Amino acid sequence: MTIPLSRRSLLLGSASLLAMPAAARRAKDVPYVPTPAEVVEGMLDLAGLKAGERLIDLGSGDGRIARAAARRGATALGVEIDSDLVARARSLTRLEGLEERARFVRDDLFTVSLRDVDVVALYLLPALNERLKPKLLNEMKAGARVVSHAFDMGDWPHDDYREIADKRVYRWTIPAIAGGEWQLIRDDGTLARLVIDQRYSTVSGTFEGRAIEAARLSGAALHFTADGTAYRGVVGARTIAGEGWRAERID
Repeated sequence: MTIPLSRRSLLLGSASLLAMPAAARRAKDVPYVPTPAEVVEGMLDLAGLKAGERLIDLGSGDGRIARAAARRGATALGVEIDSDLVARARSLTRLEGLEERARFVRDDLFTVSLRDVDVVALYLLPALNERLKPKLLNEMKAGARVVSHAFDMGDWPHDDYREIADKRVYRWTIPAIAGGEWQLIRDDGTLARLVIDQRYSTVSGTFEGRAIEAARLSGAALHFTADGTAYRGVVGARTIAGEGWRAERID
């Protein structure tokens, strides 16, 4: 059994990219093309961004996505390697009086932390999306969202998309790490062995050696049916907390 979402396996293959100078990577891979205003708003709508949430725009250009997020009451960070664009984003933010909610840094897309971020916004080329995928999956919390203008994530299926002004916008939800072997414990003390196979948000598996049915994983929310009984739970690092049951990860 393989667990494609294990943190170690997701990090493989990124070392050579991380060794590449940031400026060279940005200049080579992502020419600056502004995102139309209606697409900016559509990205935030598709992400379901709420006031009080935290957004990071990787490759933020003139800061229009981060500023739009700030106008919705979110806290936003724009990450951009081009110093002229960072300066322009800061200037526009001051003009709009959004400094308390939106800020911009000149930094490497691959070194900025994505932990505790609710939404990541992207308008990058497919090759860079593919290289960022391990970082997104490993660092972002389960249930956080990723939205991308124009380009997808290769073999990671999107959860939703919209056509906006002849452009396509995609959304993904970061899944919990559910794959592996679990000891399921019912409230009455009876036990069962649960094995989950996972690829991104797609899950299948067995319950006491029999195939589970209707299995779904959305963020940390896990649903499946076994022997005619529906199970719903929330996946943590080493436990699944369910209604009338719990499960503990078997090393």
